[in-house]
Amino acid sequence: MSGKSDSARRLSVSISLHEGFLVVRAGGDLDYQWADLLHREVHEARETATSAGLILDLGGLTFCDSMGVGVLVLLLNESREQGFSLVLSDVPDRVAQILSISGLLDFFLIEPSVEAAIRAADPLPGAESGSDSL
Repeated sequence: MSGKSDSARRLSVSISLHEGFLVVRAGGDLDYQWADLLHREVHEARETATSAGLILDLGGLTFCDSMGVGVLVLLLNESREQGFSLVLSDVPDRVAQILSISGLLDFFLIEPSVEAAIRAADPLPGAESGSDSL
């Protein structure tokens, strides 16, 4: 689908379809300067591709600040509002630690790989609990 990166960017985003899921791979710095880029790329891809859900592969991240965490929470809330699955895969230890310290870890479905994330994905996340939101 896309692979956008240039020498001035500190965040790379590549997007593909894998087994019916939109897989977004992020690498580099997910920070105040680049968090909006990730959100825009995901939003554009969701508008143009029909998918069963969204897998965010974060294995390539080298840094994540509060704005990066904020965009993850925004995507989670949008997935719940719009009724599609969101699963994080290959989350770096530092990002998992930030999510844990901030009390957000339990709100995300996290799997070790894209393949595991696809197997774990539920087409209607949160359907049984209804109104859990951040």
